[in-house]
Amino acid sequence: MPDGSVRNDVRATIKADDGALIYITYTGIVSRSKEVAERLAAGKLISAADEYFITAPTMQTSSSTYSWLNHVHCVGKMVEVKMGDNSHVKYDIFIAR
Repeated sequence: MPDGSVRNDVRATIKADDGALIYITYTGIVSRSKEVAERLAAGKLISAADEYFITAPTMQTSSSTYSWLNHVHCVGKMVEVKMGDNSHVKYDIFIAR
């Protein structure tokens, strides 16, 4: 976006430990300063204290074990993100009630 914030549109499939597949999709927004963007680009670990990174995930599965996920909407908050070697994004995800 013109102010440097980013709108996410993510679609992924998660494989649970028991082999069940869970399709997750979420939108969200990330707002970070230029300094934080430079640290991220340099491969530094970024935490929730460094930027605003909120998501709204929904999930779908045909697994009877996880079928309850088909009936919830969630809110997620980034815990940490890293680019480069060992890239990852870690979230805390909460069911909205």
